[in-house]
Amino acid sequence: MQKALTYSLLLAATLGLAACEKTPEEKMKSAQESAAEAVESMGDAIEQGAEAAADQVDELLGNEPTPGEQLEEAAETAADAIEDAAEQTGQAIEDAGEAAKNAVDGE
Repeated sequence: MQKALTYSLLLAATLGLAACEKTPEEKMKSAQESAAEAVESMGDAIEQGAEAAADQVDELLGNEPTPGEQLEEAAETAADAIEDAAEQTGQAIEDAGEAAKNAVDGE
């Protein structure tokens, strides 16, 4: 009796695992996704390699920005950030004033 039960459970487990197996279509789709990811990774690696090569060429040819140019670029970036912050602060003050006026008018 135990052998029959054991064989029945073994058969059921085997059939259950067979039912969970991927279909050929699912396997193909999975393979295509993996290939697409591999191609994307290769593209990223090639892009990074090209950027590194361009940096080395610029360094060898002396096309790197001078410290003065780097400082000027940093100053421009900082000025833009300050200008944006000032605009946002001004807008926030206007909004707060309008909200206060509306609160007073509502009373």
